[in-house]
Parts: sequence; structure tokens; C-alpha cells
Amino acid sequence: MGVRAELHTTGNGVEQVYSLDVPRFSVGRTKENSLKVPDASISRNHAEVIRLGDDFLLRDLGSTNGSYVNGTRISEQLLHDGDVVSFGPHGQEFRFTRLDKEGLRTDSGVWRPPETGGLIESLSGRLNSTTGDVREEASLRCVLAEAYLSKGNFKEALRLLARYADPTALLSLPLSYRASVLLWLGRAQVEGKQRQIAVETLERSLNLANKESDENAAAEAHASLGHAKMGLRDLLAARDHLNRSMLTARRGGNARLGSEVHLWLGKVDWKDGDFDGALYNWTRAARLAEGLNAPPLQARVQMQQAFVLYAEGKLKEAVPAYEAAIDRIQAVGNIALLLKAYSSLSRALVRLGQWSAARRLLEDRLALAREYGINKGEAVALTDLAELELLSGDLQPAVEAIESACKIHGEHVYARTQRILGRILVVRGQLQEGIKALETGLTAARENGALEEQILIGVELALAHLEGGESAAAQSRLNEAEATTPLDPALTLMGRALYARGCYYAAVNQIGEANRCFAQCLAIFQTTGDPYRAGLCQLAIGEIRAKSGRDDSARAHFEEAQRQFAKLGAARELKRVEVRLAYSHLADVAPALTAATRQLSKTARLSLEHLTTVLGTGALSTPRASRILVAVANDELALLLLKGLEVENYAVTRVQDGRTAYEQTTLSIAGYDLMILDALLEHRSGFDVCRELRKRKLETPVILLGARQGLEDKIEALQSGADDFLSKRNLVFEELLAKIDALLR
Repeated sequence: MGVRAELHTTGNGVEQVYSLDVPRFSVGRTKENSLKVPDASISRNHAEVIRLGDDFLLRDLGSTNGSYVNGTRISEQLLHDGDVVSFGPHGQEFRFTRLDKEGLRTDSGVWRPPETGGLIESLSGRLNSTTGDVREEASLRCVLAEAYLSKGNFKEALRLLARYADPTALLSLPLSYRASVLLWLGRAQVEGKQRQIAVETLERSLNLANKESDENAAAEAHASLGHAKMGLRDLLAARDHLNRSMLTARRGGNARLGSEVHLWLGKVDWKDGDFDGALYNWTRAARLAEGLNAPPLQARVQMQQAFVLYAEGKLKEAVPAYEAAIDRIQAVGNIALLLKAYSSLSRALVRLGQWSAARRLLEDRLALAREYGINKGEAVALTDLAELELLSGDLQPAVEAIESACKIHGEHVYARTQRILGRILVVRGQLQEGIKALETGLTAARENGALEEQILIGVELALAHLEGGESAAAQSRLNEAEATTPLDPALTLMGRALYARGCYYAAVNQIGEANRCFAQCLAIFQTTGDPYRAGLCQLAIGEIRAKSGRDDSARAHFEEAQRQFAKLGAARELKRVEVRLAYSHLADVAPALTAATRQLSKTARLSLEHLTTVLGTGALSTPRASRILVAVANDELALLLLKGLEVENYAVTRVQDGRTAYEQTTLSIAGYDLMILDALLEHRSGFDVCRELRKRKLETPVILLGARQGLEDKIEALQSGADDFLSKRNLVFEELLAKIDALLR
């Protein structure tokens, strides 16, 4: 070797020199490391210096307190003569020195800023100029493979490591290097969807790491095996591997690996139908990633945080979160991940009714996918474009886009693409072909464990059967969809199912039930900010009102739907509304939603006006709407309850803490007919409020809402004097209404 290197440090006035004379020089607080630093702020496996020809690469191994070069935290950086290295922000300082074979320093000794070029550009040319040391070449290939994977280029990573598929090349390496090579080869295979082969490769890596008693390498292999097993839908095995990796990450203070594992555990929870578990793990991943200098990992964590907002129905907050994630991903240069982020952002924009912005973004996505030859990214973008064209009423462009997407997918079946294809075929009048496409998508969704798609496709199948007059088949599909474990923190899937259920009730002439379903899903879509689906609900309610002879109400709902669809540019739905508004019996009717009656909701006022019109003003005195006090801390849940109850003609008052709820109930002159109390309220819990009311001999019916479904909460609620108990976690509004009706009867 023409160049060698040393780390110099001074302790107690004595200079110590550590020679970097091995291909991998490890730093940590345990004796297994090349340099043991007995400091609590140092992780067990903190960092390593890798020799790459005549250059030396410092890599942080995901330590909690980080590695620093000249005062700047780094994830990996080529070292220059004179660089000052420390482990932890205030750790012991080491001066890096490069020496030629005569022992003379090779650089000027003056610090230089980090190279602006990436590792790929810096290291690619060194593959043909290594010293002949197989360990050094393996290290270089692994570093380059990691750099390519961080940019989403698994093909180049596989090409770099392909030589180790030859047993002779692999056996020429020491055990620890074999484990490392197989780890990165397995990770590249996972990214390339070669999951079964990846499992075999990673299991070999794990066995070698265990033979070497290398806990850190074993933990990395367990994490990658968890990722691969998740892709194979073996969630139990995936969780086991990830938990094993997590134990080592915690013990060794490896924040990067801990964040990575929490990220994958969250996805396992999501696929398993556990949103609370997914949210916990993704929150932990974000916290662990905060202090790291790991842009690829932080970009993926930020994407997941944006997805949580989207899943919770916080669309207006999700959009800037996705935009921030996109900025970070662009800096990393991972085109595949960038396309995925663009896809999520465009769907949020479509749901918010920002269709022009979504269309511009779709054009950029298609151009980017075609430029880099990412076929799946292009097919997904075409599917999103087809949906947008369908919503806009442009059927022919929708057909062309979805046919192109299916052609690119080839033999691979993607549930969402089949769902959009099925919807388009149904709208074109090809009902049986549409149902067949939807059933194909449903099979794919079940095979992949895609719960959300299973629900959405089930809903579309129900609507398609209703289109063909098959109400029994529609009911069966709806029952299946509603029985699927939903990941639905914002109730958006429930809203879609309620809309389809309302269409079913309308088809079988159960008008009251249909009205209730449409009113509930309207409240959901207004809460989450989905104007297109809110417009569909207004249109459906208008049709029910028209059938019931309530022309004033029908016109009001039709006009609201017309306003929504005109603003969006939804031509097909707009035409449907205009046809209904042109009915002769609606032509001279004034919309009734502008009437004012004290303490009644808009829908309640409308019902009252209709009765007054039919029976005459003298025949009907103004009714007293049942008064309900809602004491709920969560704003979104409170808004949903308020809107849903007002639609049912209840006069609702909302408070946010237990003390106010108690005071309102005991001091109010008119009193309340019923109370809905959150068990977890500030100042006084719902349980305490209920006990105090019963002590004062106040018999106002109380429904308690708890966070858990267990028997303990229900028993405590009943013992405190509550009349009934419901879990907030899987709250079904229809069940709540039934309990209210029973208590007020």
C-alpha cells in the first residue's frame, strides 16, 4: 500500500497514535472494536473507517450522539490529512494524518471543506485501482451499493455485487466481509422485488454474523429479513425479525437502525390493521431520526409522517408535509421514492378538489418516470390520471390512460389500477366487464393484504351491482367490505361504505335508512374536506327529498351539489344535477336551507318547514328539539358528532372539559335530554361527571365514550351511573344513534 493513515490524540499530556492498518477500523465503547473509547456517550458500535485504495472513508454506524469531522456531524465522509474527528459532539478529538510509505504526510495539513460530489462519483473510478486486497474491494463495492440503493437504483447495486454470486469470490473473503457483502446483496434483491431469493441471501448473512458473534451485523440482517418477510406477507416472521433487531439497536445505542426498524414495524402494524400501533412506531421512527445526519432515512420518515396526516383526514396539513418530504427526497436524488411522494401528494390534491394542481403534478410525474425509465412509476401516474379524467367527466382520455397503465403493468395485477379500470367500464355501460375487472383487483388486494383497497373495491362492486339492479349481490358485497378490518382513523373508508349503503337503501326503498346514511357520510366528507364526495352526498339527499315530495329541500341540496361540481369541473355529475334541477316540479320552488328557526340545525329547520307547509301553520306548533350535550376533547370527533346529530334534528351543545360539562348540566334552566361524555376529559373525567350527577339525583341519560374496548371500562362506566358505553376506537355512528333513540324513547 502506497499510503497509510493514523489517528492522533492527546490524553493526560501524552500523545497516542492509532494506526489505520486494517481494511475496516471500528470505533466503539466495547473491546471488540479496533479503537475502544470507554465513554457512556459512545455507542457499542459507533463508527468505522474503511480503506478504499489510498483513501479513507469515515462512516457513522447510526450512533445516537453522532460522528463529527471538523465540528460538523456526518453520516459518511472521505477524510483529508489534518481533519479533526470526534465521536459525539463533545467527545475526545482525533487528528487524521495520511502518510506515504516513507512516513511523510501526503496532504498539506490544511483543512479542506467536504467534497461536493457524491460518493458514487468519488468512488466509482477506484474499482479498477484497488490494491488487490479482496477485503478492500468488497468494502468499496458495498459502500457503492449502499449509495446506489439510497438513490433507488437497485439495478446498479445488484450489478456491483453480482460477482459474489460466484462461490469462489465469496469464499475468498473473511467471514465478516462475507456477511457484509451478502447483507447488501440481499437488500438490493429486496428493492428489486426478488424477495424469496433475498430471504435466502439474508439468512446466510445472518448465520455468518452469528458465527462471528457480530451483534451489529446480525441486527442489520434481522432488520432486512423483516423487510423482506413483510413483502412476502409473512407478518408474524417479519415482526419477529424486526423486534430482534430492535433489541440490539437499543442495547448498542444505534439510533439509525432503531429508526429504520420502527419505520418497518409501523408498516407491519398497518398491514395488520392496527393503526394505533403503526402511529406509535412511525412517531418513534421520527424522533430517533431527528438528530441523525441520514438524509435517505429522514426522507422516508418524513414521507410516513405525511401519510399519517393523510390517513387521519388532515388533508390540508398533509399537502405541505408531502411537499417538505419531496424537497428532502430531491436532495437525496431517489427518483423512485420521489415518484411515490408525488403520487401521494397528487391524490391528496384530488381529494381536496385542487384538480388543476393535481393535473400539473401528474404531467411532471409522467415526464420524470419516462425520463428515468421507471415503468411502474409511469403506470401508477397513468392510473391517477385516468381517475382524474373520470372525475372530470372526460371519459375517452380516462380510457386511454388506464389502457396504457394496464399495458405497462403487463402480467402484474395491481389492485388500484383494476379498481379505476372497473369504474371506467361501469360508467361506459360495460357493466359485466367492469365487475370482472373489480373482482380481479379484489383478488390482488387480498393476496397482497391491502386492506384499504379491499374495502374500496368492495364498495365499488356494490355500486356496480346496484347499477345492474342486483340489490342482493350489492348487499353481500357491502357486508364483506364492512367486515374487513378498516384502517380508518378519519372515517374516510366508512364514509365511502356509508354512501354505498345509502344507495342500497334507496334502491330497496328504505328511505329513512338511506337518508341517515347519506347524512352521516356527508358529515364525514365535509369534515375531511372532500368536496367531490360531499357533492355526491348532497345529490343523493336531494333525490331522496324529491321522492318524498319535499321539493324545497330537494332543490336546496341539488343547488349545493351543483355549486360543488361546478367549482371542481366535474362535468358528468354537474350534468346529472342540472337534469334534476330542470324538473318541472322544482322550477318554481325556493330552496329551503335559508330558513331560520332558533336552536335547530339546517336540516331540522327544513323538516319543520315542510310539516308546517303540509299541515298548515295553525296545525303545528314549533317542536322542541331534543337537547344533547356533547363533552368531547377531540375536535375532529366532536365535529363529526355535531354534524351527524344536527342532521338527525337534535339541538347540540359542545363543551371540551369535564368541569364545564358538569356546570352546564347542573346550572342550565332548560336542561339537557341526554349527555355524551368522553371518559378522558380535562379537570373532571367523564366517569367523575357521571358520578356527581347521580349523587345530585340528576337522571339525565348518559352515554360514555371510552378509548378502549375492554370490559373494565364498560364496567366502570356502568358503575359510575352511565346508561351506556361505546368505544371511540371503532365508533359506529348508527349504533350511537340507536342508543340515543332508545334512551330518549
